[in-house]
Amino acid sequence: MKKHSEKAFPRPACRASELSSDLARRIASLIGSAEKRITEIPGPSLHRRTAPTDLCPATYEPSVTVVAQGKKQVKLGQNTFIYDPSRFLLTSIDLPVVSRAVEATEETPCLVLLLKTGMATIRELLSLEEIHVDSAPSDALAMATGETTPEFLDACCRLLALLETPRDIPFLSGLIQREIIYRVLQGMQGRASGPLQHLEITDRDTHR
Repeated sequence: MKKHSEKAFPRPACRASELSSDLARRIASLIGSAEKRITEIPGPSLHRRTAPTDLCPATYEPSVTVVAQGKKQVKLGQNTFIYDPSRFLLTSIDLPVVSRAVEATEETPCLVLLLKTGMATIRELLSLEEIHVDSAPSDALAMATGETTPEFLDACCRLLALLETPRDIPFLSGLIQREIIYRVLQGMQGRASGPLQHLEITDRDTHR
């Protein structure tokens, strides 16, 4: 009976691993041999690297970056962030960084889903009483990593699955992207979050 229960209700870590593999397969199928693909869905783009790269200057826009396979590193000043299938990267404002692919081969490329975040959606979700994020110090960074939960990864897979049914994109892509952002905010609940503080500050400045 115990074995049957474990099979029927897989542990979160196992489920997350399965969903990361599914997401990696979807990205690999959609991007082919290209290094980058802008999808027909407004917001997400796909990225692929087949070998580790040198540190390269870049500007990261407000976004959620999901590594379905491989590992990446980004340096923001003296701070280093590592993100892989177990952790996503959240960026809240345009940031000058130095980044590189850490783990990538021809057989097992580094596969990434990048989703630009919508300020209106984040503002709306942060206003809900059900979501509470502790205030961060004034000098908190506008970048952080968070856990890629099964619920988060499942939403990412469903977003890319829309490319198989283009007629559904105008009706469902916004809803699923909203869910992804909700999952990110849900994971930040109960702890100080520099990126979310920067998002709120940027939003106030925009609406002055």
